Amino acid sequence: MKIERIKGFRDHYPEDMEIRYSVFTRITNVAENFGYQRIDFPSLEYLEMYKQKSGSELVSQTFSFTDKGGREVTMIPEATPSTVRLLTARKDIPRPVRWYSLPKVWRYEEPQEGRFREHYQFNADMFGLDSAEADSEIIGLAAQILDELGLSGKYQININDRQVMEYILNDMNIQNIHEAFSVIDKYRKITREQFISMMAEINVDKKNTEKILDLLSERLDIKDFEKKLKSILNNFDGLKNRIERLKTTFSYISFYTKSDIKYDFSVVRGLSYYTGIVFEAFDSVGELRAILGGGRYDGLSTLFSDENIPAIGFAIGDAVLEILLKKYNLWEKYMRKQSYYICNLGSQFIEYSINLASKIRKSNRIALVDITGRKLSSQIKSAAEFDFALIIGENEVKSGTVTLKDMKTGEQKTIEEEEFYKLL
Repeated sequence: MKIERIKGFRDHYPEDMEIRYSVFTRITNVAENFGYQRIDFPSLEYLEMYKQKSGSELVSQTFSFTDKGGREVTMIPEATPSTVRLLTARKDIPRPVRWYSLPKVWRYEEPQEGRFREHYQFNADMFGLDSAEADSEIIGLAAQILDELGLSGKYQININDRQVMEYILNDMNIQNIHEAFSVIDKYRKITREQFISMMAEINVDKKNTEKILDLLSERLDIKDFEKKLKSILNNFDGLKNRIERLKTTFSYISFYTKSDIKYDFSVVRGLSYYTGIVFEAFDSVGELRAILGGGRYDGLSTLFSDENIPAIGFAIGDAVLEILLKKYNLWEKYMRKQSYYICNLGSQFIEYSINLASKIRKSNRIALVDITGRKLSSQIKSAAEFDFALIIGENEVKSGTVTLKDMKTGEQKTIEEEEFYKLL
């Protein structure tokens, strides 16, 4: 039997990981510049944690099992519950808290473009504040990450508010709010006929279904948002405070990014723990799945403690992000370290070469010593992907020099060893 990679999983070779790591570094640098601190947590958690708050759809997608101790556990399908568990486990952490993480997560979904059963996921969360300022900061952070990666103008962030949507559904006397959210979340993935049928199954009449479809059909500028609500609501006054907060949030976001921000009633996010503003980012052309998504989840902390801690966060998976960056030729190494390939012309020169490599590495540069014993021409071929080749033979060792070859221009010169170290 030939053992192959499991369906839905990926292998990452060095040339891929170098770029992936570079992208992750740029993402985490933006988060740290905002004052967010890195955390980490186990890849395995109790399944009950997700049964209580994440929703039945997510639980059905988990890689879960009963361990040897008889406990129901799962590979983490998302990061938010673990992050909240960390926060509530300690009482001495001053708030507001700004954390980020970069774990792998696992979901048993049908693999397709931009979706795998295992992927890297960047997460950022803020705890302790419930305000337009906090909402705009977390969305601003998401936008600035995409801008830093070169995607400014190539994506759109779509925002909704679960409280606004719940108010609308209550105004229509719809009883099955949770089920309605589940159908609305599928709006852009199913046909109009399927949407109407699914709404009918949860006892939403055709008139209200048409009203909802009208709401979901367009993405609005914030200045048109209030007018749209007035046109469909029987009682508008109960939303005035929420609308003012959303308008303030949109205003603040404009100071973080100049990219397109829209109000989109179809964004409700599938996870059941969201309690307020929710958002997703898509490529401007609309060809791909969501690049990122998040929202406010103020009640999740009560799963672990008796304290209701305000919280908002988002996640970026690497799968869709990679596709989008490759589309615009942005999937590339950024600020890579200078690299040296040390061509060693004999075992008697190995000590000199190792000493040279150690000093290069201390200057935070890459140095690889060829220890194959091959001819110089073969070693030079291996150095093709490096910035420089350093040739070390009898003449160099005797004279205390190095022969430096620029692998891009082909220029070659011999210089004093001390002079070379000064160049570093």
